[in-house]
Amino acid sequence: MPEFNKGNPERQEVAGRNFLLVRSGISFALLASVVSVQFRAPELLLSIEFRYLYFAVLLSYGWLLVRYAAWGRAYFPSLASFVQALVDVAFISILVFATGGIESVFSFMYVIVILLGSLERYMKGALVWAMLSSAGYTILVYLQMKGILVLPGLESVTISLPRFLRTVAIHSAGFFLTGGLSGLLGEDIRKGMERLQVRDDVIRNLEMFHKNVIDNIPSGILTTDLAGTITLNNNSASFILGKNQGEFIGKPLREMLGDIDEDEDQLRQGDLVAVRPEVRFVRPDGSEIFLGFSSSQMKNPDGDIIGRVVIFQDLSPIKRMEERVRVADRLAGMGEMAAELAHEIRNPLASIAGSSQLLRESGDVPGDAATLLEIIERESKRLNSLISEFLSYSKATVCAVTRVRLTSLLKEVVEAVRSGEGREKNLLIEDRTTKELEVEGDAEQLKQVVWNLLRNAVQSTPPGGRIIVDAFEQFRHGTLYAVLSIIDSGSGIEPQDLSKIFTPFFTTKEEGTGFGLPISQRIVHHHKGFIEARSHIGQGSAFSVFLPIQVKESSGKVEVA
Repeated sequence: MPEFNKGNPERQEVAGRNFLLVRSGISFALLASVVSVQFRAPELLLSIEFRYLYFAVLLSYGWLLVRYAAWGRAYFPSLASFVQALVDVAFISILVFATGGIESVFSFMYVIVILLGSLERYMKGALVWAMLSSAGYTILVYLQMKGILVLPGLESVTISLPRFLRTVAIHSAGFFLTGGLSGLLGEDIRKGMERLQVRDDVIRNLEMFHKNVIDNIPSGILTTDLAGTITLNNNSASFILGKNQGEFIGKPLREMLGDIDEDEDQLRQGDLVAVRPEVRFVRPDGSEIFLGFSSSQMKNPDGDIIGRVVIFQDLSPIKRMEERVRVADRLAGMGEMAAELAHEIRNPLASIAGSSQLLRESGDVPGDAATLLEIIERESKRLNSLISEFLSYSKATVCAVTRVRLTSLLKEVVEAVRSGEGREKNLLIEDRTTKELEVEGDAEQLKQVVWNLLRNAVQSTPPGGRIIVDAFEQFRHGTLYAVLSIIDSGSGIEPQDLSKIFTPFFTTKEEGTGFGLPISQRIVHHHKGFIEARSHIGQGSAFSVFLPIQVKESSGKVEVA
């Protein structure tokens, strides 16, 4: 098989089909000649020479059938090509033998099969076919000269040695000359086909590259002709617009994209690029998106306008992000205002609490009034505590960074809780820390985190229950963390409440403020860490604080709540 046809089934099929047609045509021409003679001279129907012609036609058609059955319309291997050469030469030799041998006018058909050989195997094929043709004709004439082959239906012809040599030399020279010239022509054809194959491969690779680039661009791309009919679309256009790939081609651009009249006006006026910041578009499923697109003229190499190119993107995620930023800005403004308002409330609140305390301690207040003043004082302190926690959550505090020994900090808080609330509820607080861990941060703020989590665990655990406290190292996402774990044996947190526990003002306790966990989470976040919470109803809850052991050095300060 020629090298340039390897891996190209289409080219193989076309070339193989052409060779089969040519060979079938030669065999059919011979068959038609025999049939025409039969009609003109029926007495020759069963003559000996015509039997040889029938055999030649049968040999040719039989080999074509074998070739088609074995290799289809593709090229076949070199050995099969050599068999093809033998069949071709045998076919012509039988024809020459049946029509007069040395005096046959059909010896020119050797030239035809040599030409076929040059087309099939180029220079090599032309020389092989020429050599076999020369050998076949020489052997045929030699056997006729010696009387070994008796020509059917003809009188024996005496062939002298000089005539034999002259005839064989002329025919062989013609065969080899034809083989050389046709071989050169075949080589030119082969080189031309190789160049064509290279160009085809380049064009095919460019088309594939173009298709891959177009289909993998995240922006939608549409091209149209001068009439505004879509001629090309990529996968992103189908995905963004929510339409099938085959719905675009041949459809008007306005029908598929809509609302681009202003762009068409700009393009008609000669603008190279028309830009629209955004357009509302309703998908077939009813969802609405925002498209940002640009439209430009499409020109051919001569500079003539042949259409337009429309490139668009789905701006909906950006619009949603902008909306979230606007909401966050409004909330930040409201938070600052609320913090200032809370700060202003503390002053009159302190006056109310102080005045009620003075009235109650004056001794001239009746019993019922004293009780009411006590309530005012107590609730004022509670409200002041709530405001303080709110201000602590909303206002960041800049603290100096030091090396904090977490294990020592944890043991200190555990001993304080164990001797206080833990003793009152008869709780077993088990400290499993063994390794000293150090992180960079603010010791007081981290102590507040541990205190909040451990107090929550004590409040959630029934009398006689158990709390496990541990500290260890763990890798998460390629970073080494110091992990503080607090596990209680309480009733657990409802699944619908677990996602809300870090939300300010959310609490399930009667006297809770809903700021303990949010403040703890904010402190940990400012220390570049995070808190994980797990809970099972009836089994208890587990809170794990992750603080990075190795952090990038900064200005020496960290913002914590």
